[in-house]
Amino acid sequence: MTKDARFDSYAKLIEDYKLRACWSYPVMSPTHKNVIGTFAVYFTKPRKPCLRELDLIQRSRDLVALVIDQHNDRIQRERSEQHNRSLFSYNPEAVFTLDRDGNFMSLNRAGSDLIGYEELEVLGQHYELVIPEFDRARTKNHFEVALSGKPQRYEIKIYDRSGKLHDLDVTNMPIVINGEITGVHGIAKDVTSARRNESQLALLERSVESSTNGLIICEANKSNFPIIYVNPAFKEITGFLDDEEIIGRNCRFLQGPDTDPATVQKIRDGLSTRSEVRVTILNYRKDGTPFWNDLIISPVRDSGEKVTHFIGLQSDITERVEREEQLKFLAKHDVLTRLPNRNALEERLAECLEEASADDEGLIAVLFIDLDGFKPINDSLGHAVGDRILDETAQRLLGQMGSNDLLARFGGDEFVAVVCTTHDRDAVSELAGSLLDQFHQPYRFNELEVSLSATIGIADNSTLFTNPLELIQRADVAMYEAKRRGGSSYHWYSADLDAGMQHQIELRTQLQEAIQAEQFELFYQPIVDVNGQPRAVEALVRWRHPEKGYISPGEFIPLAEATGQIIAIADWVFRQACSDAETLLGTGLETISINFSPLQFYRDDFIENVNDILTEFAIQPGQLTIEITENVFMRDSNNMIALLHKLRELGLGISIDDFGTGFASLSYLNQLPVDGLKIDQSFIHNVDSTRRNSAITRGVLAIASELDIRTVAEGVETEAERAYVLEHGCDLMQGYLFCHPQPLAEVLDWIKKQQAQS
Repeated sequence: MTKDARFDSYAKLIEDYKLRACWSYPVMSPTHKNVIGTFAVYFTKPRKPCLRELDLIQRSRDLVALVIDQHNDRIQRERSEQHNRSLFSYNPEAVFTLDRDGNFMSLNRAGSDLIGYEELEVLGQHYELVIPEFDRARTKNHFEVALSGKPQRYEIKIYDRSGKLHDLDVTNMPIVINGEITGVHGIAKDVTSARRNESQLALLERSVESSTNGLIICEANKSNFPIIYVNPAFKEITGFLDDEEIIGRNCRFLQGPDTDPATVQKIRDGLSTRSEVRVTILNYRKDGTPFWNDLIISPVRDSGEKVTHFIGLQSDITERVEREEQLKFLAKHDVLTRLPNRNALEERLAECLEEASADDEGLIAVLFIDLDGFKPINDSLGHAVGDRILDETAQRLLGQMGSNDLLARFGGDEFVAVVCTTHDRDAVSELAGSLLDQFHQPYRFNELEVSLSATIGIADNSTLFTNPLELIQRADVAMYEAKRRGGSSYHWYSADLDAGMQHQIELRTQLQEAIQAEQFELFYQPIVDVNGQPRAVEALVRWRHPEKGYISPGEFIPLAEATGQIIAIADWVFRQACSDAETLLGTGLETISINFSPLQFYRDDFIENVNDILTEFAIQPGQLTIEITENVFMRDSNNMIALLHKLRELGLGISIDDFGTGFASLSYLNQLPVDGLKIDQSFIHNVDSTRRNSAITRGVLAIASELDIRTVAEGVETEAERAYVLEHGCDLMQGYLFCHPQPLAEVLDWIKKQQAQS
């Protein structure tokens, strides 16, 4: 050993142990036939082994080889078992084994966490422990097929320990030992969240596809922001039905000649700054027709807050825009003639006067034009013919006006012209003559021929006035003077015209100021039963002028009816009465009566406004009674009856006021949703001693009784009148005999006193 170069590295060991000879053999693996080590014997003397020693060494070497090989196999088996155990124990999915009867033989930690049971709790128990009834048959079928040797993959639902349902993706494999299937191995993945996400995604997709709003998605980081998706609603709105016409293009292909450049720039700015944009834009369909879009463009960001796409949501608001434009037009134009209406007239007149104020010689003339004898023609030939006459009249008069002058329909058969293009009063008179000449030619409709004339009143700004409307009022006064002189002519306003007419004009102005300043008060007059106990009250409006004190309703109500101002007054009365209703009804009253003007019924939003106020003050059915006069049926009675039915549906009682003094028709009582009749005080006055009054009163009471309609006698002022109406079956009474109309606080005191005396 000291001379063999192969032992040079071990010189120190050789010297320390005095080694001189080495007999060494390779150790070979019996299984794999590879060298796995060496077997060596060392001696302190140089020598060679004998045959017996060689045999002993070889057999020892073979024994060592066998031991090492078995040791390595054991280590490999242990590593394999640990590997398999790790795959089972640390698998993030639920892993389990079942015997041939379906009982659990093992369950890993992930499986325990999934179902909420520890492994020891389920060992020996059947898998149906966690399977809901509706999935058991299907699960059994897959289990049996796996036992037959065919792997299975399927989805089922299971209950965990708390009863919560989970969606599982299950794989079953047969367990084969020595060629025999001894059970089933299973791996289950919880896909509950995935299925829920898929369901939500599918719902979202269906929602987008079925949305009535157009939806569009564009790339945010490519030039020109190309479209990558549109939903069916977008195609329907735009008329571009083929994806090839849309995908990859920029949205500007929808824009056209009248698309607002400022709106387009706003969209570009939003895309550039990656911010949300909301605009209303005019776009064009494939066939070239324009449509209005309410468009919202929003950026879509990824998890890193980087904008990746833009999503646009568009709704076709063409009808709404057109309706708004129409409403805007109608706000300042007459529906029938398309001429400017009273609002536009007042604005234009104010503008002209302001411009003229800078010019000492600026002349502004107002011509008030009224058709002579139009109402009889309208009543006899019908409103359709009347409307055509008004429309043609508007066109005839308009043809005589200067380009900067204004012709407006003031109302009914009245027109007003504002002339601001001349400084010559003679030229204004000449224009008035030209306007009157337009009526020399008859109106012809098929075989019908109608002749009309007109009267014109003129006023200008040459004399002092306080506000622009005063010029219209003066022209109106001048027109009445022209009518008084025979009509079919024109007349200039002068200060010495009829003082009474001037008073009416002034009162009309003051009444308008009263409406704006709400100078009105509500008085209430009790309605009593046969025992004199209050059952209801009637709301009566009073005008308290800041300088003149209370103005008689008999003076301003007819004027308000004639001017249309009654609508604003009646609206105020209705709202105020509804506001007082809770206090009044709290005394035990059954209902509150409120008067409606016939003019209110001709407004398109009449029913809607009534309903809004009833809702605002929480008025309950039966608490209010609407009093109307018979004059409401003078025009379009069928429509009026329909409106009354709608009021009845809103919970309002209906009573005919001043019955017998207007357009009385007993046939209407059979059609109307009437709860009560108020016999006019003109019939109640001296009813006990006046034959005609007593006859009419008895007749009305008899008819009302037969029709089961409640009656109220108005204007009862004497005990004799009271006794007479009670004797003949009148239900309720109202008049000075019981109580005058009083403010709210005073009538509440009166009601309290009456109730205390009962």
